[in-house]
Amino acid sequence: MGASAGAYALTLPAFGQDAPESLLPEGFGDPVPDAPPPPPPPAATPTPPPGPSAAPPPSGPAPSAPRLPAGDDFAGDEDLDELGLDEVVFDEIPAEYELPAGARRSLDYVGPLNPTNGGYGRDSFAGFDGRYLQGLMRRLDAPVPSRWLHISLRRALLSEVPTAASVSPPDWIAERAWLLLRMGEVDGARMLVQRVDSDRFTPKLYAVAMQAGLATGDPASFCPLVARARRTAETPAWIMADAICAGLGGEGARASALLSTVRRQGITNGFDILFAEKVASSAGGSRAVTIEWDGVERLNAWRFGMATATSEEIPEALFNTTGRQVAAWRARSPNIPISGRIAPAMTAAVLGVFSNRTLVTMHAALLPEMDPDDVPGSPVGNLRAAYVRDDIGERLGAIEALWTETGGRDDRYAGMILSARAATLIPPQESLIANANDLVASMLTSGLDIQAARWADIVDDAGGDADEAWALLAVGAPEPVVDNSYSRLDDYADRAGSGGRHRAQLLAAALAGLGRLSDGEIEDADEDLALGLTTENDWTNQLDRAARSRRVGIVALLSAIGMQSRTWRGVPPSHLYHVVRAFRLAGREPEARMIAAEAVTRG
Repeated sequence: MGASAGAYALTLPAFGQDAPESLLPEGFGDPVPDAPPPPPPPAATPTPPPGPSAAPPPSGPAPSAPRLPAGDDFAGDEDLDELGLDEVVFDEIPAEYELPAGARRSLDYVGPLNPTNGGYGRDSFAGFDGRYLQGLMRRLDAPVPSRWLHISLRRALLSEVPTAASVSPPDWIAERAWLLLRMGEVDGARMLVQRVDSDRFTPKLYAVAMQAGLATGDPASFCPLVARARRTAETPAWIMADAICAGLGGEGARASALLSTVRRQGITNGFDILFAEKVASSAGGSRAVTIEWDGVERLNAWRFGMATATSEEIPEALFNTTGRQVAAWRARSPNIPISGRIAPAMTAAVLGVFSNRTLVTMHAALLPEMDPDDVPGSPVGNLRAAYVRDDIGERLGAIEALWTETGGRDDRYAGMILSARAATLIPPQESLIANANDLVASMLTSGLDIQAARWADIVDDAGGDADEAWALLAVGAPEPVVDNSYSRLDDYADRAGSGGRHRAQLLAAALAGLGRLSDGEIEDADEDLALGLTTENDWTNQLDRAARSRRVGIVALLSAIGMQSRTWRGVPPSHLYHVVRAFRLAGREPEARMIAAEAVTRG
């Protein structure tokens, strides 16, 4: 691979734009060339036929299919918790220079997750060509709209798996890490990159390693790589990284000479060179560097990484020029005060990067910094009241305040994630039926399905007074606990009206995908609600193959390909049906149910 390949991962898609937006300074590398069309994936290993409700035979016109690579023919009470990376303990991997010559790190199986700590197993990507899988990963416009699909895809990408056929181990690791970065999963990406000894890096992995260092605000991570990286791709980014490492190592004269060369050649802009000077001089250089943001119209990865490393405050307006995943980068940065990380952490939780436990812990960490007089009525005060107040009405009031502090749909959903465990402390009772819809939704945001199911009898008897709670339990409970009949679904759709039609369609599609409707009921729902469930195309065929062979990693990846919309309102019900059905057939019904419940909550 040549120098242009070395620039492979230096563009970061800004979600929802027509074209990728570079998050590195201008001149930091050539555009990424399109990968050659991957070959068709080999036939998956046959498995026993699935259980309930296969799709009815095709009929009617097919909607547009998700884009696949060109040329392809295609447990315990809380075991469903979202499992953030901060809750998993990994083995420490020593740096390369600490390893004896005979203790090189094997790349036979790479990934921190295994079936005992949330992974999907070594065969989760088996049976499909690596070039095909890389093509899927590269074309995925991340982040995806579903929090629970994000969580499943993260688990797949971080599972301890062998290298896929037809690609090199470092490139396979780079592709996984690059997708994780675009999802906002900085720590997971860095875990993968650091698993490879530096003398085995490829141009692609060098580029992803630089992005990981920038996303974590850790330019010192460039230093073990910079010499070999410059021999592979002599780009301004690596020249400036070399200068930074020289400065951090006390070689101020060499750092100045390198940066002067970059400035003299005019191969990138002065603002980004200034940031390199600031980092390079942080080890004791005599020159004080002042950063002025006036006139800067866009935040990129270089500016984010350098500013974070030096505790330089970034103007809030510049974050509006980036993708949503940057909120997750920002939320996990220890150089940013906890008060400045709470809002991005809420966004990160909606994306699926942060768990309920992480949000609660961050809010608790904010408490010692607050004036005691400011605590009552604040999010921190309301969260505490939701747990400790004796009066149920006061607890409910505090929980509802967490949901309604801001008016945005995502903000409300973030509040529901934050309050999920507090919601389990509200006992089910008929007098609280008006609160059931939101309480059940809150619990299911964090996978607390058994606790949510305790409301089943009350909700089932309440009829239209608890329609949303009924819908959530119909798809989210571990087993059928409410009336799942088509007549009940039809009543829900009638009451939802035109304004709630899409949500009713998603509910029907999810029930069908979970096998909680009979074949005849699926046909009725498909016809009456215009779901399009019988459509077949390359995407549905590949997803079905992966599901039947129980390749959960490929199921998660293909499902994400089929849900590339900024919001749930852009997800067709037929796509949700195939995604939910695929997870169920692949033996991952818990994920199927949580994706379905999220669709009902946010659709």
